[in-house]
Amino acid sequence: MQLVINDLLQSNQNPELVQRVVWIDHEHSLCFLVNICQPSFPYSEETHHIKSSLDNGEIVKIDTDPWDINVDEEGLSKTEIEKRDKAWRVINHIYLTPDIFIPKRRSELIRMACEEFGLSPKTVRHYLKKYWTRGMIKNALLPDYYSCGVQQMRERVYSKKTGRPTVYASSIKRATINDEWKKFIRVSLEKYYFLRSKPSLKFAYQQMLKEYFSKIDKKTGYKVLDLGKPIISFDQFYYWYRKWYKPEDAVHKREGRREFLQNYRAITGSATEDSMGVGTYAIDATIGDIYLVSSLDRNSVIGRPVIYLCVDLFSRAIAGCGVGIQNMSGYSLRVALANTFENKRDFCKRTLDMEIGDEDWPIHYIPHTILADRGSELISDELTQIVENLTIKLQNTGSYRPEQKAICEKYFDIVQQHISPFLSGAVQKDYMKRGGQDYRKKAVLNLKEYTQILVRCIQYYNNHNFLSDYPLTQNMIDEQIRPIPIEIFKWGLHKGIGRLRTISLDAIRSNIYPKSQAMVTPKGIHFGSLYYTCSKAVKERWFSKARIQGNWKMDVSYDPQSVATIYIRIDRQNYEVCSLIEQYEMYRNAKAEELVSLKENRRQQEAEFEEVSMNGAIQLAQDIESIVKQAKEEAKNQSITGEVPKDIKNIRENRQKEKEAMTKEKEVEVFHNNPVKGLNSVNHDKESVKVLDIFRKKQKEVLRNGDD
Repeated sequence: MQLVINDLLQSNQNPELVQRVVWIDHEHSLCFLVNICQPSFPYSEETHHIKSSLDNGEIVKIDTDPWDINVDEEGLSKTEIEKRDKAWRVINHIYLTPDIFIPKRRSELIRMACEEFGLSPKTVRHYLKKYWTRGMIKNALLPDYYSCGVQQMRERVYSKKTGRPTVYASSIKRATINDEWKKFIRVSLEKYYFLRSKPSLKFAYQQMLKEYFSKIDKKTGYKVLDLGKPIISFDQFYYWYRKWYKPEDAVHKREGRREFLQNYRAITGSATEDSMGVGTYAIDATIGDIYLVSSLDRNSVIGRPVIYLCVDLFSRAIAGCGVGIQNMSGYSLRVALANTFENKRDFCKRTLDMEIGDEDWPIHYIPHTILADRGSELISDELTQIVENLTIKLQNTGSYRPEQKAICEKYFDIVQQHISPFLSGAVQKDYMKRGGQDYRKKAVLNLKEYTQILVRCIQYYNNHNFLSDYPLTQNMIDEQIRPIPIEIFKWGLHKGIGRLRTISLDAIRSNIYPKSQAMVTPKGIHFGSLYYTCSKAVKERWFSKARIQGNWKMDVSYDPQSVATIYIRIDRQNYEVCSLIEQYEMYRNAKAEELVSLKENRRQQEAEFEEVSMNGAIQLAQDIESIVKQAKEEAKNQSITGEVPKDIKNIRENRQKEKEAMTKEKEVEVFHNNPVKGLNSVNHDKESVKVLDIFRKKQKEVLRNGDD
């Protein structure tokens, strides 16, 4: 069993013997104890001996500390505070470990304290013994004024009700508070007020009256106030509530510690002070307040996007963003980190087809620290591997503590509230009300267009947002730095506050871009339902080889923001860029997530059409069987014996007869459909025959004349 300082050990044989652990040496071989019932200097025992006694049950750990006191600072007198603080200064001056536990050295320390503070050795020894015995806290040094006088541990007892006399007479009797009533008040508060349902104090008071100050009415059967006895007033109830509990105590009990730390604690600190210069990035994600459509089919609504923002805590500049339709995962996180570390002008030109200047968003550095919450993707091994490869320190906030990166959290609200009035398909609060319109049907923006809008909004807040409450340093004031995020960031970068680094696009592809496997096939390099090619594949004839020897897999990296290219790592320094083959050029501007969504939609359509397809196949089979059956019956009717002999010797003659029969049948059909046209066609054929005969006759005459 592990021993720690301030543990209380009680003997089973002598329950009055309670020892406190006051120090354990670094080797955990010796443990120093004091008897809290008889103040004395610490004495040592071997740690293994104490542990064996604990295991054998000779001594046990106890949780109740007899010297544990609940001190209200406001209730302390000036003299008590002065005496406690004086003793505390003496203790801090001489409390050096392990010297204070060595008798000879302790005597020297006590003598030094006597000379320094003008005290007697007896007083200093009394301070030490009291400090060790009563829990080794500052309040252990308080003087025992509360035990002085006749009252001792009890509060003052009044024979007459205190407070202002009542003005208006009532049938309810009042009296002074006694110990029994205090118990009623405390039990009622714990039972009816300190609940997560947050009932009112008046409700707890009424419940107390119902349980302890009422009786059954024989006529009605309901409980009514017992007017024969005094009853606690609400003012008395409220007085003791305020006396026993501080405001933060009520919040802790009614809403929990997590809610208190998030919404009720003091906010005297600043994230700017904690960042110690540029280079501490806070990253987080949220669901966008808008519905988007597919860039491949604007009639298909793909839902709400997932937005990642990365904010520099010192300058409050937005260092990067990521927009996608994937859930919050390592995949989405890689998109945001790649954008954060990449040159923004190149990113916007390559993936968004928009032009921005180098000075519009000049943040493309690797931070020294990333502050993240405890989301699954932010405490994963995947992110840990990324930050280790790039030498970045990772800090995670406590669970359910978003206020620890409040700047990043607030930017989500600011940015989305700024652009929501301009966007079709934005989420509206009145959707479920009667007459409310379905905002999802108004969606017109695709992922690329929404990202363009978000980038423009980020540019505005980085370059034109005046931070009126920003705590400018004296150096900033001297250099007339305006509280604008991008100017603060540039100033911090220029002053070297922080340890920012740059990274090449090749390094981003190697360390941050997601990795997967592609298949080399005769049609091309198959990845994500698309086919790619590259100069190396053509030169080495990969596709012919795949057709002859079979397909094979290879590792690739890809940019989730664009499916136009993928990257094949050749060695540690070189990689091959693969581009889409010509027949898939229509997907060049799409994102990988949209292709996945399109593929899922097609599979869903296929599943929905499966019934129709199967019914069609069944109907086709029945039609074919019906035709074959009819043909067999007709063939059987033409035979006398019931068996039709097959003439397979004269296939050519039979084929020619069938052609002539089909020609005559077609002429008859034309004549029946259009008799005039049919006659004209016959006459035309006869005239053609006559002309041909005349031509042949003239030809023969010419030949005869030639012979002559």
